[in-house]
Amino acid sequence: MVALQSSATEKAYLRTLFNPTAVPFDTSAPMEVHVTKELSNPHSRAKKQARWQAAMNRKSTLFKKFIAQELRNLNGRSIRDARAEAAFKYRQTLENERRAEKKRRWLTKERVAKMERNSKRKVRKAEKQKEKLNQLVLRDAPNQFIPGKSARRQEA
Repeated sequence: MVALQSSATEKAYLRTLFNPTAVPFDTSAPMEVHVTKELSNPHSRAKKQARWQAAMNRKSTLFKKFIAQELRNLNGRSIRDARAEAAFKYRQTLENERRAEKKRRWLTKERVAKMERNSKRKVRKAEKQKEKLNQLVLRDAPNQFIPGKSARRQEA
């Protein structure tokens, strides 16, 4: 495949698509350059490896950042203690990120909608129960305590 300046030719191609009267597009250039990313499998080994490497680089730089931050502010600690504290903070940060990602994946649109329906149903049920209790009328019986009437009976 011929090495092309893909960004320049891609911009020219897009400009031609959306504004046909613009600069003419070179039709002899191979189209594969533009669609390679779109047509390649996102689950391919190479892409998985690239994502993994990017994540490892991010984690490494994050760890270095934590260590540098702790070493800048020793506050009477030894370097070893500062590094240990930085490692602890780093692990806590990764754990918080992992939890947030789990929660983000767990809260799908369907699950959120179901949770809202259930909460509305519980509110309606509680309101019905409250209304039933408010409308409840007890018949007079000897085992009932009605403040106004029972107090008068005891006085008499």
